[in-house]
Amino acid sequence: MQGATAQQHASAYGVKYQARCIAPYVLDSQRTRFLVGTQSLREENEVHLITLPDNSSDIICEGLYTHQHEIWDLAVCPFDPQLISTVYASVGEYGAALWRIPDRSRGGYLNVLPLENVASLNGHTTTIKCTLWWPSGKHNQLLSIDSENLFIWDLVTEQRAAKIQARLSAGELHHMAGGAWDPHDVTKVATAVESSVVIWDLRSMKQSSRIEQAHAIQVRDIDFNPKREDILITSGDDSKIRVWDVKMPGMPLRELPGHSHWTWRVRYNPVYEELVLSAGTDSVVNLWHVTPVSSSSSSSQDSKPKSPYGSPKGPLDSLMRAYTEHEDSVYGIAWSARDPWVFASLSYDGRVMVDSVPQNVRQKITNRGKP
Repeated sequence: MQGATAQQHASAYGVKYQARCIAPYVLDSQRTRFLVGTQSLREENEVHLITLPDNSSDIICEGLYTHQHEIWDLAVCPFDPQLISTVYASVGEYGAALWRIPDRSRGGYLNVLPLENVASLNGHTTTIKCTLWWPSGKHNQLLSIDSENLFIWDLVTEQRAAKIQARLSAGELHHMAGGAWDPHDVTKVATAVESSVVIWDLRSMKQSSRIEQAHAIQVRDIDFNPKREDILITSGDDSKIRVWDVKMPGMPLRELPGHSHWTWRVRYNPVYEELVLSAGTDSVVNLWHVTPVSSSSSSSQDSKPKSPYGSPKGPLDSLMRAYTEHEDSVYGIAWSARDPWVFASLSYDGRVMVDSVPQNVRQKITNRGKP
């Protein structure tokens, strides 16, 4: 793990179109890098590869790539950073595809290059929400989720093809908004189904468990705890953030007030599980300290179903800092894949902010357990 960078002040970068998608650029131990995808209805869209050098507050655009349609989801392959997936849409059209980022030396450092199509994920008949890469190690499978179905794909990149291996349906009356792949058990995927969270078993292609009424209205985002099995966090249009044990879904383990409007995104820090980042349509990015909890510690609690809205706030859970540099709804957040103290956020007006965890919070976390 790399040490923290010297940057303590926010750095800004702007794309010229509206945007919702930002993702960490993985497998780069030397630089903090992110990919940003734009969402212009009339203009040709772009994917920006941006970098924050050490000991600098100036964000640099290292690559600019064209993408024809509006980008609604963007993800980077965890074992090949030159391979990305996008979910896209235009008037009366939607789709998902895999792309290769071209070598910059091919067209010059500052030239705009088109992304190279690797494969299209054909087969969806309703609006596609997201793609999910295999969460652990190199593998030729990935998932795509639309409003009614979940597809498992086998990738054959040499043949520039993606083949449907399996498909499950949530049903026409149950609309999915996205999901997360369990990094501890790759046979499990959690999806946001209206106000509930459904856990699917990819072996049987059936529902294995369900968190009913995880939020009062739409569940917007899901993320699994990177360190503990069966623990996930959700955000919703009721503005709340909740931590759940999927084996005991009757009541959340933790509840945070979230935002003053919809809480659109929530993400665990990949290294320090007690750090949680959230973003909302109130234009704010919040950094939380959430007391770690395991499924084993929760198993001693009363397992009878209870109202999720009566759950206690953890005694050590608190808002560590609210970042207010944005002026529009914040739809994207991402922790750096290189430095666990650095993160980026993206608002709808195309403004990217790269911030860092305050020094006092770092000390609190790194000093835990010390005499």
